[in-house]
Amino acid sequence: RPRRFGKTMNMNMLHCFLRAPEVFAPKGSTKPQHNKKENQDLFDGLEISRAGEAYQLERGKRPVLFISFRTVKEMNWDDAWIRMRSLLSSLAQETSQGAPVDKLLPTKQRILQEMCAEKINPADCESILRIITELLMLKHNGMTPWVLIDEYDAPMQAAYQYDYYKPMRNLMKGLLGDCLKDSDFLHKAVITGIVRVAKEDIFSDLNNLGVYGVLQDRFASCFGFTHSEVKGLLALREADDHLAAVRTWYNGYRIGIDRAVTVYNPWSLINHLANLTQIPQPYWVNTSTNHLVHELLSRADITVKQGLHQLLDPAGDHTTTQTVCEYVPLRDVERKAENLWGLLLAAGYLTAAGMTGSPDNLDKIVHLRIPNDEVRRVYGDLVNRWLRGGEAGGGRGMELLDALVAGEVEVFAGRFERLVLTSMSYFDPGGGEPERFYHGFILGIMQHLRDRYIVDSQRESGLGRYDLALEPRDKTKLGFVLEFKSCIRESDSLSETAQTALQQIQDKHYHVHLMERGVKTVIALGLAFKGKQATVAHATLTKAD
Repeated sequence: RPRRFGKTMNMNMLHCFLRAPEVFAPKGSTKPQHNKKENQDLFDGLEISRAGEAYQLERGKRPVLFISFRTVKEMNWDDAWIRMRSLLSSLAQETSQGAPVDKLLPTKQRILQEMCAEKINPADCESILRIITELLMLKHNGMTPWVLIDEYDAPMQAAYQYDYYKPMRNLMKGLLGDCLKDSDFLHKAVITGIVRVAKEDIFSDLNNLGVYGVLQDRFASCFGFTHSEVKGLLALREADDHLAAVRTWYNGYRIGIDRAVTVYNPWSLINHLANLTQIPQPYWVNTSTNHLVHELLSRADITVKQGLHQLLDPAGDHTTTQTVCEYVPLRDVERKAENLWGLLLAAGYLTAAGMTGSPDNLDKIVHLRIPNDEVRRVYGDLVNRWLRGGEAGGGRGMELLDALVAGEVEVFAGRFERLVLTSMSYFDPGGGEPERFYHGFILGIMQHLRDRYIVDSQRESGLGRYDLALEPRDKTKLGFVLEFKSCIRESDSLSETAQTALQQIQDKHYHVHLMERGVKTVIALGLAFKGKQATVAHATLTKAD
């Protein structure tokens, strides 16, 4: 589930419900005893106490190993390793208290001691969770423990973002694989995270995982608030009149497919309930910088930009149908569009409006939409960033569009060439298909015009398919057709390449589609690119052309 959706709260609840009373040795005695009063009345009177004998038999029966990796988010490997080692050391020290450490094999005793002293190396560290589960079992007279692992993917996401993915992948694969596979010291495990990290990354040795993501029906209502729960919470605060506003701002996450449940963002709803005098605020989106999402979408190819246009187009239904990969291979998230859509879906920046095809396939055809007004602000910020041309562009994107719609084509051309020169410092146009990159970059900038123009990409018109067209909603205004060309050879001339692109618009009559829809005057723009340089050729076309 997305961040702030109650995963840790649920894991804390499971920890309190499942764990056996703590073992301690009374003063003057070496025989361990249990604190039988611990948490005995915590769940009395709640729904779980009326759920049947099967649940009560699990209550307080076994030891529990509970670890959260949420704090391991450093910007480099060395600091991440220090943080991880400190976290595991605290867990080892806590488990060792009152435990029969001498019953472990000597090698395991050494590793445990080195971990407690924070003098262990990453290779030996990989077996520490398995050693701790064995120690818990010995401590509780042979009763195998539950293992609860919260935010398992947090170190992986930080490692991807800050470029130390390989050593963190190796460490997490060893830690989790050694603890969870073919272990005689494990009863069952529950693991939570935001993204469903690709199996080959860290779970390649595990074949018995039951995975329940945002497209699975089971547990659909267990994370986030249902509509009836929100109505009850508002009634308790005597704020029933807030229902319409919170529904628009915080509802809309559709979990599951066949028996889907739509839930509210719990973090935002709770914060709103604590500040009822205020209008709805973007609480959830402000718990993160959204930097990674901005960067990934800014660098995405034209197919992703087209999907974003469909999501934001006020004339459309605000959905886009895309192939989505549920397993998110973070190291390859930018290489395939389905990986990026999968990340956006799992992280809560999109939700599923439905699905086509078999739910058993890892790559699914999913109808995606933006969940609510709060998340829509993220995409608004992204468009504003495009308009600034990265951090260096200032307000040049807006000035560029103002000149374009006013028909000041020479001014537009000059501003566009300067914008590309500065922006390409932030968005690398390299790769095998530079035209697709520039196409996506410009389509992103054009999103700001969507209230005044229908922005179309790669539609058939005349004798071919144009790259980009702007159809004015007011047909008395100018229309625009854009064609992109990259200089293939170093010797190619920018101005000649731009003229070739312009001539293609005229020869293939790309402007006919706009004129058939009532646009009287169309400006044709041939845009040529070479690395961080660009130039524009233009012509004004009327119906006679």
